[in-house]
Amino acid sequence: MKKVFTLFTMVMMLAFSSQASYYLVGEAPFGNGWDPSNGLEMTANADGTYSVTGTVNGTIYFVLADNLASPGDWTTFNNEYRIGPLGANEEVTVGTWITTQKAQGNGSGSYKFTGTGSEYVITYNPFISKFKVEGYVAPIVIDAYTVAGTPASVFGSEWDPSNTDNDMLLQDDGTYKLTKYGCQLSGDELQFKVVGNHDWGFAWPSDNYVHTVEEPGLYDVTFTFDPETKEVGVSTVKSGSIDVLTGELYILGEVNGNGWDPSNGVMMETEDGNIFTAKITTTGENIDEVDGNGYSFFSFTTKLAESSEDWSSIGAYRIGATEDGFPLTDDMLGIEIGMGNFGSTNSFKIPAGDYDVTVNLEAKTIVVTKDNGGVNELIDGNKVVANRRYFNTLGQEMKDINGVTIVVTTYTDGTTSAVKVVE
Repeated sequence: MKKVFTLFTMVMMLAFSSQASYYLVGEAPFGNGWDPSNGLEMTANADGTYSVTGTVNGTIYFVLADNLASPGDWTTFNNEYRIGPLGANEEVTVGTWITTQKAQGNGSGSYKFTGTGSEYVITYNPFISKFKVEGYVAPIVIDAYTVAGTPASVFGSEWDPSNTDNDMLLQDDGTYKLTKYGCQLSGDELQFKVVGNHDWGFAWPSDNYVHTVEEPGLYDVTFTFDPETKEVGVSTVKSGSIDVLTGELYILGEVNGNGWDPSNGVMMETEDGNIFTAKITTTGENIDEVDGNGYSFFSFTTKLAESSEDWSSIGAYRIGATEDGFPLTDDMLGIEIGMGNFGSTNSFKIPAGDYDVTVNLEAKTIVVTKDNGGVNELIDGNKVVANRRYFNTLGQEMKDINGVTIVVTTYTDGTTSAVKVVE
């Protein structure tokens, strides 16, 4: 009885396999590029499995599929044909059966395999929904270590492991070192990894190494790496200063119809290069998941970039909130608020509306008030509003102008004025 069952099973497997096709989609040699219409067809074997053979040197990514879609039709491919990981990207090791699942939908996961220049065979068994990679695992020899990261003021090209200008030098003790001189830095913008053989398949640490400098300036930056312990290190020595007070101040971010673009900011008005003012409008394009209200975000810079992608050149010139997303809600309006240091990317968060913004760069403070038409004009053109408070005729304080209102204005020079407004 056992022999009959086995024979019947083999006949059914062969019949099934003769009707099916399976493909590898991804990077060569296990694929023809990331194209839902251009997969590498696997060869059907007599035992009902499917296989592909290829030489792999370095790291590649791929998925399996039981059909191909039209060019560019990732929706159909991901929802109907894709055979991929159970979760996010999954690393494959030689000789291990990997469980797959059909049609993930979002298509975010793929298989990662790192080869050492040998020939490998991928075998897929559709009856158990598993595949494995087999082949000779040659010793991995890494003869080059490169530092890749951001900003461009340090690395020339950002996150580029192929840039040989950032190759580290072998030291007498077997460690590696690279020093970059006169690099413009500010805050925590310096982030990097050490990459082996110019291949992201060999990169340390697993998360980006983040290094913070206390103040903007020019720095000599020294990177170190121990190939035995995989320990990464960095040190910075300040070699020069940067004058971040350019006499100009711009508002970056979601104000007056702008988005986050380092080359496009709202230029603020000033008479002395220290006190800056501007009127802004925000639309609240970001909906808060907690309160359901819309908010906009903004910060400042004393210099604009040359292009919309060049954030690194203005890193030292940026200034904003003491913490990211600092809320400028109604109870914070008209109050002098401390700002962070230059080099900070923290932004302010504000509801939709029209506002007057005053920044004192010397004191590193900001005052934001609601723009209530003509009431918010400067007195005699030479006084800057610090804050405004609103009272009814009974002397009770209100949040805004409503009917007959006494507007009490305090200026940055300490003087005050009171104006009756009828709305």
